[in-house]
Amino acid sequence: MEGTHSNHYNNGWISLTADELGVVFTPAKIGALEIPNRLIRSATYTCRATLTGLVTDELINVYEELARGGIGLTITGMSVVREDGWQLPKMLGSYSDEHEDGLTRLAGAYHDIVNEMGNDSNIFLQLGHTGRQVFLTGYQGELISSSPVRDHAFKKVAKELTSDEIQAVAECFGEAANRAKVAGFDGIQFHGAHGYLITQFYSPFMNKRSDEYGGNTENRAKFVVKLLEECRKRVGSFPITLKMNGSDRVPGGLEVDEAASLAKIFANAGFDALEISSYIWDALMYDKPKSAPPEAQRNVRKRGIEGFNLELAKTIKTALNANEKNIPIMLVGGLYRFETIRSILENTGIEFCAMSRPLIRQPSLPTLWQKGPPFPEAECIHCNLCAKDFQIHGIKCKGVRCIKKERSEKRQRD
Repeated sequence: MEGTHSNHYNNGWISLTADELGVVFTPAKIGALEIPNRLIRSATYTCRATLTGLVTDELINVYEELARGGIGLTITGMSVVREDGWQLPKMLGSYSDEHEDGLTRLAGAYHDIVNEMGNDSNIFLQLGHTGRQVFLTGYQGELISSSPVRDHAFKKVAKELTSDEIQAVAECFGEAANRAKVAGFDGIQFHGAHGYLITQFYSPFMNKRSDEYGGNTENRAKFVVKLLEECRKRVGSFPITLKMNGSDRVPGGLEVDEAASLAKIFANAGFDALEISSYIWDALMYDKPKSAPPEAQRNVRKRGIEGFNLELAKTIKTALNANEKNIPIMLVGGLYRFETIRSILENTGIEFCAMSRPLIRQPSLPTLWQKGPPFPEAECIHCNLCAKDFQIHGIKCKGVRCIKKERSEKRQRD
């Protein structure tokens, strides 16, 4: 058959007719919002806001390029809902009215490009709080978490939040959600994966509480459900999604069967979609080879781990199919081939596929694929130099970007 490609998915071959795009560029809904295609730009730290989280022209340029590139939905890098929530410098802020003008400008610039291009792309603002998981260049005051469990990656112990303090955090999420809606974003996502504050409550590895927020699965889910309830009070049916782990990938951490139970709780509580990822930073103690950040696995091609969260997402999707409320699933992690994405979307029931690093290198990759065949592999080689740069240079980082591409362009100029 013309255009047949090899793929590890289902340990066999995927046969594709090269002149067919399949379902990749067909619409699907998140809540009542129609997303024009099934490709999502997963939230990515950009290191381009000011030190107080204000929007800059440089930050807007990043999102304008994504709007031009044909992605169905862009999710911004995590915006901090409270001043003690900074993991890294130059993160976007959403905790103050001072951020509103910049957020409005960002959403407006994105939609202006979308209208110009006529591609109907959408943009969500991601909301989050780092909790205990803070770099040396992040928040320097007292840290908060579900429990005072030592963070092995960052060598810190955080303060256990009281019930009243949990309510205060929830109100911060609600206020930030309202800012996003007023600013003109199309929806929001909670960052509940990778070991941040939300993960610190639902993960048995980090939550050792004995009150209503600790213990069994249902209790450990109550924190994020409370956040959702506070947001719904302020923004109504505005699309709200959650990025969550399908596994913490550490001994004693969240495993996929419990993640599936959590997903059903979250769907029934009123989230409009779930993005399935994995890893917490404590995985650096166990993971070989080590990837920093651990959720962004290195050398995906060489190691044969394309779509490394697929089995987690399939298990969770199966659980939701049997649930009283079924909501869309987004898969992220090690995706770089059109053929793989098409096969996942057509054969698993998963509604969306998300990418991050490939779109740092090629923000126009969706448009390139839509013009196919042929469907070239993403140029990104998952070397993680984009992440290594901000980890090394901190506040002096010039912005998260493809270092390989930058070096190649410099050699050509020289």
